[in-house]
Amino acid sequence: MAARPAAKAPLVPLGEGFSYDKLKAYIGETFQVYGGPGLRIVVNLKLVGVDRPRRGKETEQFVARFQGLGNDLLEGGVYQFQHSAAGEFRLLIAPTISDGQSQYYRADFNLLR
Repeated sequence: MAARPAAKAPLVPLGEGFSYDKLKAYIGETFQVYGGPGLRIVVNLKLVGVDRPRRGKETEQFVARFQGLGNDLLEGGVYQFQHSAAGEFRLLIAPTISDGQSQYYRADFNLLR
């Protein structure tokens, strides 16, 4: 008898506050990202990873990694993210590497607990 895959954590709106556990549940999900003059540029970014957090007495630090198409380049800056379950929120992202087919971005989190 085959083992059942682990149940995926329920998706909760991110507008209620970020945390490592909340964001990790969205790995594999695609977000619509708006930016540029008048927020007219729309790019789809897939959350491909959330680095293991470093936790202190009062802080939680982690990095979220996103993947987009190589021809949809965004400069580093604050963008409006949208997702059917996560809702809408603004996030500071920065480009990291490109492999010719995909462009990768990171968002650094340093949260007070």
